[in-house]
Amino acid sequence: MPAHPPMDRTLYLSSTPLHSFFALGLMNGAWQGHAQTLALVDQHEGARDFIGEALQASSSNTLHVHRFAAIDSQASGQRVLRAVSELSGAVRPSTIAVGNDCRLEFYAAIRGCPGARRVYIDDGLYSYVPHRNAKAGWREAISDWRRSVKYGLPLERPSLVGGSRAVQQAYVLLPQQVHDGLARKLIEAIQPAWFADTATRNICIAAAALAGVDAVRCGALQWLLLLPHPQFLVNGSPWAAQLGSLAAARAACGETVAIKPHPAAQRMPLREMLPGLPASVVELPARLPVEVLLPLLSATQIVGAMTTSLLTLRLLGQGLTVYTLPSSTQQPARSADERRVAAICESVGIKPLIAVPERSR
Repeated sequence: MPAHPPMDRTLYLSSTPLHSFFALGLMNGAWQGHAQTLALVDQHEGARDFIGEALQASSSNTLHVHRFAAIDSQASGQRVLRAVSELSGAVRPSTIAVGNDCRLEFYAAIRGCPGARRVYIDDGLYSYVPHRNAKAGWREAISDWRRSVKYGLPLERPSLVGGSRAVQQAYVLLPQQVHDGLARKLIEAIQPAWFADTATRNICIAAAALAGVDAVRCGALQWLLLLPHPQFLVNGSPWAAQLGSLAAARAACGETVAIKPHPAAQRMPLREMLPGLPASVVELPARLPVEVLLPLLSATQIVGAMTTSLLTLRLLGQGLTVYTLPSSTQQPARSADERRVAAICESVGIKPLIAVPERSR
């Protein structure tokens, strides 16, 4: 009998819940049928990646999850990087997928399996808006050399996330709008169908449950408000006033309203950030990535500002209407990055919330 062809193997390196979410889509989409290994890297004590934990609970002969501590010193870094290299060498992946190619662990995985194809997974707005000014080439080369000596393996720290020489291919939400560091790569689009898949939906339900959220009931939400970073909600912020007024108005109409604080607001009480919220407004855990709810939301109206989640929900959700909070004359003049984000939102049909729509149901 003819031998079966070897199974493709994919090693994912995830340092944020968003990376894990996109990895979940690829597992049930472009790379369905591969032997899957998810490595959760840069995991600080007490940190939770609910998608990673849900995948670990469902692990099988073709799915394995590993967790690696955050690198906080040269000695711990060398231990972690050696362990990642050993995992990669044992898995022998045909593909190494990473959500942030600045991570040291990515280069450790390459050291473990140099022949693997290297793929960047969308890191949100950083795929379209540079996260910092590009260094001069000679400065970047010196920085890479010094870090390589320190950790004992070839490293890059690209000025544009996804723009390293090591990355050969990318899966992103908006292939036509990537920054220059990605534009020369082989670019593929992340597909909505991957997140409507039953297997993806089931993992999302399990991930939400780990955070204490009944994700199925969230499917009945009429309004979902996404708070920006807490720094945008202080000192009489117009965004805080807009969001608080919107939540109160829709709740007064008898509509179901939920608010999802930014992950950075885990220790900040919601009703201190938005005083006067009605008791009927549901608070979702700050540490739960809102993307977990994406396969479960239907006909929900979503409002937010300066967050990758607006793009994710608009492009991958089913029947969702997404609004962005307009800028205000009370806010400082918008930076070039903020203008770029606004243009991207407009290009994909995310509407500015000029007036509150009539009762949604």
